[in-house]
Amino acid sequence: MESNGQMASDRPDGLRERKKRATHRALQSAAVALFRRHGPEAVTVESICAEAGVSPRTFFNYFATKDEAAFMLEEGAPALIEQRITARPPEETPPEAIRAVFVDRLSELATGRIWLERVLLLRERPELLPRIMLTNRTVEDAVTRAVAARTGLPECHLYVRTTAAAVFAALQAAISCWQPDSGPEVVTLVSEAVDLVSRGLPAPSRPAEPAM
Repeated sequence: MESNGQMASDRPDGLRERKKRATHRALQSAAVALFRRHGPEAVTVESICAEAGVSPRTFFNYFATKDEAAFMLEEGAPALIEQRITARPPEETPPEAIRAVFVDRLSELATGRIWLERVLLLRERPELLPRIMLTNRTVEDAVTRAVAARTGLPECHLYVRTTAAAVFAALQAAISCWQPDSGPEVVTLVSEAVDLVSRGLPAPSRPAEPAM
């Protein structure tokens, strides 16, 4: 699941941390914008730094490669996602807890441009999808650990793995169906997709055929 954002309510708020987050976001924004504008092969670390107004030395304090700048999560995001899911009220089922956290998460991301630009980049250049697989895997692993913690089952348990995989797939499906300029909001689609999984994926009613 593509993501960025600062999860501000869970972060330290000192001046140094704010500056680091701002630099991180500036580099991410520049990388995604340049990838969309010129294609990833034409983009260099130097061009990202020029766009963001930082030095290459600063770039390598945050990222090892230009792909990391374009696709990597902000530092600590998987652990914070795991903590949020684990901390949800105990009466919620695992899918309900995951849905609540990701609805909040996507609401945060929607206030900025980086996540939307990344979604558009991947739609425009689907050949880049494999480059975000590692990022998505780290989020799914965090969801798996949270389901294990909530249920008291081992991470390798079939229920834990299946629940995490199914709900994470529903999240990705919702994002892939989302149209930024029309239709339901992405958080609405996420809620509907997770609800479908929770209800056992009942088949929708077929539209009525027009009368002859």
